[in-house]
Amino acid sequence: MWFDVVITLSCAGCGLVCGWIMCAVTGLDIDHYSDVVAKRGKGRDTDQVTAEQLSQVANRLRDFATTMVENVDAHQTRVQAVNEELQEAGDASSEVVLAAVSQLIQSNESMQSQLQDAKDRIQQQTMQLESAERRAETDALTQVPNRRAFDAYVKRRHAEGPGGAGTLALLDVDLFKQFNDVYGHRAGDEVLRVVANVLHSHLQPYGLVARFGGEEFAIILDECPISEAAQKIEKARVAIGQLVIEFEGQPLRVAASAGVATLLEDETVESWLQRTDDALYYSKEQGRNCAHRMQGKKPSLIELASEETEFPNPDMLSFGDGDSEDGTVLRAIEGNGVFASLANRSSLEKSFNDIRSRTQEAVSVHLMVVMCAPGLRNSSIRSILQVVRMPLRSVDRIGAIDDSTLLVCMPSADAELARQRGEQICHSIASLGIKTLDDQVPPVRVGLAEASPGEDFNRIVSRALQEAVGQSDNADLA
Repeated sequence: MWFDVVITLSCAGCGLVCGWIMCAVTGLDIDHYSDVVAKRGKGRDTDQVTAEQLSQVANRLRDFATTMVENVDAHQTRVQAVNEELQEAGDASSEVVLAAVSQLIQSNESMQSQLQDAKDRIQQQTMQLESAERRAETDALTQVPNRRAFDAYVKRRHAEGPGGAGTLALLDVDLFKQFNDVYGHRAGDEVLRVVANVLHSHLQPYGLVARFGGEEFAIILDECPISEAAQKIEKARVAIGQLVIEFEGQPLRVAASAGVATLLEDETVESWLQRTDDALYYSKEQGRNCAHRMQGKKPSLIELASEETEFPNPDMLSFGDGDSEDGTVLRAIEGNGVFASLANRSSLEKSFNDIRSRTQEAVSVHLMVVMCAPGLRNSSIRSILQVVRMPLRSVDRIGAIDDSTLLVCMPSADAELARQRGEQICHSIASLGIKTLDDQVPPVRVGLAEASPGEDFNRIVSRALQEAVGQSDNADLA
């Protein structure tokens, strides 16, 4: 009798696990992903994700589930066969019982292995679906959200009404067409990437930064008061003007103009965008390299408060690394400068303290440092920066400690999530095939540290740095 109970529980357990996997898989709405990506895919480059690719991924998940059903059926058949043998044997000897138990153990171990394999593959495919969804909403050149992502976001903010919708801004790179015509599209592309990095590092924690089209970026800040939002946007715009680029032996500067507006009563999304664009156009008319805020329908100049007029002096940036097609060498004036557009250490410390003050330290916060190997080319460091930014959430904040070390603040992230992020970054960078001066040294070392209650920011950073320095294998994090 006891043996019948063991067999019944074994079959029931496998059936429940298989049922869980089937529910997880069949719960995927393939039509939803197909429709969403099909709509977004119009007019996009061929390297963008397609509805057909997503459907293939989802179909593979269903194939996994079908295979698992077959495996569970086979397992139950083996268990039933053992049960029948015991019943036919009647008063079975100890040798017969031990043999039956051995068969059941082997069958259970095989079933557990198959279930774990299916779980791992389903998790991998689910991550691919999530990654595909992110790529469909990301501008390929600048790696910030694209126009479609912005359109969806601005509609959600508009639904909050005046006072809750946030602050809308449009920022345009001044004289970009002339700049592009003179120095070439490769130079222009790099300008857009640099501008996107500056805007993202300064403003992304407070809302959304998206590429609106061409050399124009759209910004919605909804995590700070309107007066503060205007100051933050102007500070980011001024930071863009501080960048110095050497191209063909000439130091070049990039400037930008901006328009800012808040939602009026009974105003449509289109009207809100138009008034913001009017403010941007007014900035252009006033000589460019400035920002204006619409007070109703009247533009007024945005000026930084006295305490906001000092900025960290970023390193000189280059338009690229190595030789261009026409033989022109593109190099930085000083240092590698790739991280110069990111928030600095003191800015991240302020964000960290703000998070703590808002949550009374009730939310766990992890700091992650990514240390680049010595001697990497600018193009390699730039690729590393893009990889690090990809898995970050809207609440995460990225900055730089120095020219070779990134610092990421991750609020509301538990230890397992932070570790997975670190491992994902390490694996992705390793797959790039980046060459280092010493083949035994990995391209990056990653360190993690969780903030303890009341612990000083610099102390947490030191712990993360110590872990990064102690990493002997960049593919695995402790």
